Amino acid sequence: MNRRNVASKLLGLMSFCIYFFLWAPALVIIVFSFSSNKYGVKWEDFTTRWYVFLFHNMDVRDALFRSLVVASVTVIVSTVIGTITAYGLYKFRFRGKQLLRTSILIPIVLPSVVTGASLLVFFTRLIHIPLGYPSIILAHITFSTPLAVFVILGRMQRIDWAWEEAALDLGANRVRTFLRVTGPLLLPAIIASAVLIFPWSFDDFVITYFVAGIGTTTLPIYVFSQIRFGATPVINTIGTLFVAVTIGALIVFRLVEKKGESI
Repeated sequence: MNRRNVASKLLGLMSFCIYFFLWAPALVIIVFSFSSNKYGVKWEDFTTRWYVFLFHNMDVRDALFRSLVVASVTVIVSTVIGTITAYGLYKFRFRGKQLLRTSILIPIVLPSVVTGASLLVFFTRLIHIPLGYPSIILAHITFSTPLAVFVILGRMQRIDWAWEEAALDLGANRVRTFLRVTGPLLLPAIIASAVLIFPWSFDDFVITYFVAGIGTTTLPIYVFSQIRFGATPVINTIGTLFVAVTIGALIVFRLVEKKGESI
């Protein structure tokens, strides 16, 4: 066996170990979510009763509803603002453009604890927004919009802008050109950013914990409050749902991205 084959096998083994390390926690909660053990920490018999119990639990249903509302509103607002911002950054020249483009990264790279604490001070001390749905949605839009900006900017760099110039030359105004030509060209990136933002907002715990206030418990906060009293099978079922939502979003993102590359 030559050195190239040995290196290839070692690289494959390392890749397997890394993927196993990344996926093992998710696989464990998925497997134990179907275990009849009442503590959810060891395998006994196969059962789906924890899923039935989960969807009949009013606290879980309320928390799930709040998370879906917050994530849905965040997706709509963030993709609209992100599309407008990305278009402006790409198409127009103005002083400080590069600084603005770089500074958009700040909500992404800042530690979540810092972002959450600063937003809490901002909402309660400066603009006096009541803690609850308004503060949670504004906080999620703050850290989700940069993601939409960079996904859409990446798409803009691959567009043939001759289509837009042709529409303008033929007499269409900018609004009509954007709605009939530029918008459809950007649509795969807009959908892809929405698909990425939804699980990002749905799963967020740290920032939401700071700005949620009392009585607006989202699903991640509910899980945290329950797990402090010990492991239960319901936590495993909720974790499985989170994994399913995230994987589903990634699959849709990849399909949309692949379709966008073919246009």
